[in-house]
Amino acid sequence: MKMSRFALSAFVIVALLAPTALVVKNAFADDDEGEEGTEPAAVNVGEVMTSADLPKKRRAVLEGLAKNDKILINVTAREMPASPDILNLGRRTVPALARCLADNVDNQLRASCANLLGRLGDKAALPALHSALEAWDAQVRRAAIDALRKVPDRSSFLPLSKILEREDEESGNIAAALDAIGVLSDKRGVPVLERYLHDKKDVGVRAAALRGLWKTRHIMSRASVVSFLKYALSSDAPELILAATFSASEVRSPELVDALVTIMKKSPDARTKNRAVYALGKIGDRSATAALVKHLPKVRESRMLNNIAFALERLDSKAFFLAAAGLITHQQAQIRFNTAFVLGDVRRPEGLPLLKGALSDQNDGVKLNAVSAIGKLDTQDGVALLEHYVDDPNVSLQKAAVYALYALSGMKRTDLVFAKLYDVHKDKPAFAPTRLEAAIALGRAHDPRVTTDLIACLELGTCAEEDVEGALRASNLPEIPGRVLVTWVKDRHDVTDLVAALKPQGASTVALGKAKAGLARRDLPGTINALDLGGDLGDQGALSVLRPLLSHENARLRAHASVALARWGDAAADAVILDDLENAPHDQLPHAVRLLSRVTEPAARSRLLPEFVKRVAHRDRDLGIAIAAVQLAWDPAAGVFSLLNALASTERRERDLAEMYLRRSDRPETTELLRRALARESRTPVRDQLRRILDLRAVTEATPHVAKRVAVFSGRRTR
Repeated sequence: MKMSRFALSAFVIVALLAPTALVVKNAFADDDEGEEGTEPAAVNVGEVMTSADLPKKRRAVLEGLAKNDKILINVTAREMPASPDILNLGRRTVPALARCLADNVDNQLRASCANLLGRLGDKAALPALHSALEAWDAQVRRAAIDALRKVPDRSSFLPLSKILEREDEESGNIAAALDAIGVLSDKRGVPVLERYLHDKKDVGVRAAALRGLWKTRHIMSRASVVSFLKYALSSDAPELILAATFSASEVRSPELVDALVTIMKKSPDARTKNRAVYALGKIGDRSATAALVKHLPKVRESRMLNNIAFALERLDSKAFFLAAAGLITHQQAQIRFNTAFVLGDVRRPEGLPLLKGALSDQNDGVKLNAVSAIGKLDTQDGVALLEHYVDDPNVSLQKAAVYALYALSGMKRTDLVFAKLYDVHKDKPAFAPTRLEAAIALGRAHDPRVTTDLIACLELGTCAEEDVEGALRASNLPEIPGRVLVTWVKDRHDVTDLVAALKPQGASTVALGKAKAGLARRDLPGTINALDLGGDLGDQGALSVLRPLLSHENARLRAHASVALARWGDAAADAVILDDLENAPHDQLPHAVRLLSRVTEPAARSRLLPEFVKRVAHRDRDLGIAIAAVQLAWDPAAGVFSLLNALASTERRERDLAEMYLRRSDRPETTELLRRALARESRTPVRDQLRRILDLRAVTEATPHVAKRVAVFSGRRTR
């Protein structure tokens, strides 16, 4: 039987990539995501956990960590395993790390053990961490404080308070203790934090007290929250003022308007001034209108002009357009230039008469901004004005007019873009800037005339995957799937989801061959990426390759293999997933959520979901909220309620985790569900947090390419 062309290609690629034997027992050091603290000097953080590479003593220590709680008492820095290797064992190492913190005499090692306990997040470590707050060494005390901030519990209040009472305590440790008290959700901490906010000796300590109060706001009265923010906004400390402007935009109290107006007028810091104006717009109190209008002619930078425009548009749009009428004819071209830009960003049809006048400006930059701005307005009345510029001798004006008309048409005038910006440059290289830009714009409208250019620029790395993904998915050209697969084989992990969507012939075999090669090379990211693609493609022939990985000693590799297998119906993989979730360090749960979000198969979801639901109310709330985030990815309508409940929790840790997962969910359904929740919500702190989440989601949705790039590097799928 003859092999197809693509099957033959796949066979050749696998033959080149696959090692002679699959090495399953080689372990990798987990990625060290966001690790804090100090690593022992003699330890190589990226070491591979094999007996051939690790000193026997270090290997023996590592193997005994989960079995012998005394094993670290007499260990030296030279013998201490690498932190990623310890975290790889999960929370089974908590007893040994706690004994290390209590009984080892090496202060650097004790601090490292405290740091690991914080990352693991198990409350069983609290007694050891409390005791470590009395250590002689300031570094050990600091590591214990930071760990307690990551594992907040009200039992930590008194031990942390003793840190504040030490006469010899370093100011950095005092600030860290105030931060930790702020996340305990303990009313006893409020007067302590208020006292330090008003203590003018150390601005770093005062800033920490402000952060602590902000974290405690959900258990304070509204009047108390406004009071400490008003104090911070009126203080003489720039650090406090800037932090309070961020908080003011969430609290949205009219009582803060006067202080914010003063900052807008007098602060020497541009960022602080801009944040004050942004907060005034969010508060929406019309009493700020006169001050904003009066300040507008003094503005000389576009960001401030933009912020004032949006604030006024919210407070009194008529006042803004009256002020803009004077600025668009200002004697300084820079002011006219910025005003034209802002009129486009406001996107109101009232700006069209002002922009029409700007089209006659002698400055080409002002004219260019006016043309682009008309394309952003919510009106078709600008079309006739723009048609005059599609053949303008000024190339920049011509291009701006074409794209503005294209935007106003809802991306329907593809022939205009093709004729004026793409085909006219056919004698130039395919990747000439103007032609490539036009090809990407046409590709987003699924214009088949530019597909060959788009696949070529993806292969060469001239354009990003998100620029061409839609066009390539929609293409009927038979060579596209195979070419995308070859691009992935060259370690282009950014096209993994595109390969999964196109399903090229032989892709599953290639993915498994690449996984074998990654194992042989001890390439953890490459192996994981290949396993994820194998899971997406769902080839039953991979079971014999993946099943041995269910007992692999590397937790990250085991997790990706078990999820891939679970998607294909392997019940043994389900058990591994659940066991690993129970044992996972808290700071690795977000990665587990991203991984489990890849599961799209109904059968796998129906098997796993009942077990997951049991864990939503788990005593370990980090795990429960992580499972709720997986439910959100699988079924937003069903999963959002658990996260909304966490958002209303009396525990700050739960609220922050719920916010993080809600912000990371990039599905439009989530946004709509949050809007409905906000409309029904009566609790002020929850309303504040929901508004902030929606504001941040709006920014992400307005710039999806940014979200996509973040997702690629974090390993999260976007849909």
